[in-house]
Amino acid sequence: MRCLLLLGGVLLALWTPAAFQQPLLWLLVAAVPLLLCRAGLRIGLLLVAGFLYAQQVARAVQAPAVTSTERQLIQAQIVSIPALDSAGWQFDAEVSFPRQPPAARQRVRLAMPRGATAPGLGETWQFAAQFSAPPSAMQVRALLRDHVSSMARIIPGPLNHREQGASWSIDQLRAKVAVRINERVADPSAAALLAALAVGVTGEVSALQWRVFNATGITHLVAISGMHVTFFAMLSMALARILWRRIPVVARRLRRETFAAGTGVVLALAYALLSGFSVPAQRTVVMLAAFLLLRECARASRPAWSVATALTVVLLYDPLAALSAGFWLSFAAVAAIVLLAGARLQPAAALPAAAQVQGLVTLALLPATLAIFGSFSAIGVLANALAIPAFTFLLVPPVLLATAGYLLPGTVAQWGADQLIDLAAAVATVLWPVLTRCAEVAGAVWTAAAPAGWYLVALPALLLALTPVTRGLRFAALGALCGVFLLREPRPAQGELWLDVLDVGASSAVLLRTSQHLVIYGTGEKFGSAGRSFDSQVLPQLRRSGYRSVDLWLAGSLGRDVQAALLRAAALLPLQRIEMAAGSAPPPELAVCGPRSWRWDGIEFSVVTHSSARGCVLRAAIGGRWLELASETGRADDAPLPHSDDTQVLLLPRSASAAAQRKPGPGTLLLASVSPAEWQSASWLRLRRQWADDGLAVLATAAEGSLQLHITADGQVRRPLTAGRLLEVVASVFGYHSRP
Repeated sequence: MRCLLLLGGVLLALWTPAAFQQPLLWLLVAAVPLLLCRAGLRIGLLLVAGFLYAQQVARAVQAPAVTSTERQLIQAQIVSIPALDSAGWQFDAEVSFPRQPPAARQRVRLAMPRGATAPGLGETWQFAAQFSAPPSAMQVRALLRDHVSSMARIIPGPLNHREQGASWSIDQLRAKVAVRINERVADPSAAALLAALAVGVTGEVSALQWRVFNATGITHLVAISGMHVTFFAMLSMALARILWRRIPVVARRLRRETFAAGTGVVLALAYALLSGFSVPAQRTVVMLAAFLLLRECARASRPAWSVATALTVVLLYDPLAALSAGFWLSFAAVAAIVLLAGARLQPAAALPAAAQVQGLVTLALLPATLAIFGSFSAIGVLANALAIPAFTFLLVPPVLLATAGYLLPGTVAQWGADQLIDLAAAVATVLWPVLTRCAEVAGAVWTAAAPAGWYLVALPALLLALTPVTRGLRFAALGALCGVFLLREPRPAQGELWLDVLDVGASSAVLLRTSQHLVIYGTGEKFGSAGRSFDSQVLPQLRRSGYRSVDLWLAGSLGRDVQAALLRAAALLPLQRIEMAAGSAPPPELAVCGPRSWRWDGIEFSVVTHSSARGCVLRAAIGGRWLELASETGRADDAPLPHSDDTQVLLLPRSASAAAQRKPGPGTLLLASVSPAEWQSASWLRLRRQWADDGLAVLATAAEGSLQLHITADGQVRRPLTAGRLLEVVASVFGYHSRP
């Protein structure tokens, strides 16, 4: 109970909207005297302590964030292993500003062009970098999870040079092992998998591999998980028992099991650090140490004690870990095993017990999996039945032994490690086609649009399904849980058009939905995002919408980042027609945007092009109202776009100079998809004042997050009252604003 209160305080600090952070802080501080006065309420101080601690850590990360998009000269010490993707190199660095000595050091995520030479881990470099505007709220939370304050792009030029070599660190050992595996294994996919299993380096794992792992439900086996650390600890303890017999000095002073337990915990901690010290590794080390300590002290404890201890230690070590998917999946799985399965398994029935544990864990992770990924692997139980033995007995042991061999000096150790890696690579090569076939099975992945109210039903239903109750109650609970896959996102009625202007920062991504058709305008990609923005923002909304295909996609200018988004979408659902901007030179399978018109579900659509346009202009007529999307387009005053001055709902171009060329008529609703920094720039502020003087309404993703608009058949524009919108309304009543 105490650890759950601590977790509750951390979640309040990390998930409460910015508008309510200060009032909630005052409320909790005011409640402290009351909690101190009543003995039964003092346990509530853990909630307050968790809130204050997490808030302090989050502010320490976010306070030095660079909000300017100007170029700056930085001094960067590389603190993560550079990873190469389709957009180039990406790595984290501790950054200082030589020309601004008072500025605090901060952790920055840097992107470097693909053709450049990546810096080495631990080296100190001078770079000319252009910082990116603050991303969307979801991306800010993802950066906060990794303790990253800002993002920047390195500008090639003579100013970039290495200032200092690398000092020793455990991450250098990780990089050494990963490089040796990549050099030894010819197949890049197998090399990436083995490097992830050996030292937790997942930067080289491709998007296709992650998609297969997610579809088969074996992602927990790829990253360094509790299974790897536990296996390594058991191996270390077995070797320690052998050494104990051969070291008389140790045998006289320590009991055999005491020596084995201490050796196992120390080496498990060392391996967890070598693997990157992820949340599952942290949790496993703490639980293992607690169990062995109690055993050595001959003390009995409840199974929940070790789970609670691990949860408390992980939160005290890093409260921001509660933002990661691994935190929730790891603790949910171990809680299901320790608290539920542990008391119900029969020791003699090994195979049925393993199947029962896998079923319980899969069911226990259902709500968390849907909340994080929006999908569930229906074939995961069968895939894990194959993958867990293969990973446990054929992949993990040789990889762990090879890792130890690469870290030992001597030619013999290196040769032995190479042979073990060759063996593991052969196993991975045989296993990969089987996993791919499993991922391609029809119905392997179930998607669901779970409303917030479903989770209120899911939690008690999950407890009923996992506990030994009557069969009728269990079937009812399972029906309540699985019924979420029958729910579908509501769709527009005939003649209606729904818009989702997604919060993608300095880019644009708009979903237009009719009763039977889906149109995407833009991709949400920015320079160097390599499909990540599409993955985090657009793809979840596509899954929730429930359409079987994308009927039209106006993707804008064709670049490497846009190509990455198109490939990710093509793996999810059919793309009927993709049109690119003129001048993009798309391949033959993609069309060039050209003037045309058509009718879908009672709505007139048209595509307009113009000599001043860098992208396609999409227009729709609903109930006498014109809608126009022109995020990449400007126009000259002497060359107006057709119907431009009659537009009543207008998505503005992303740049202020292009937006200033538009001349919206009276009553026009303006939509802007820009970053918060751009929205507060002098040029945009000048335009906003002008529009306010003209009586025009402006909705911007920089101020309100993702925008949802429903245009009815009679031309009325409405905003649905979602949970996020309700918070904005309440905040405005009290005079707070959640975003700048």
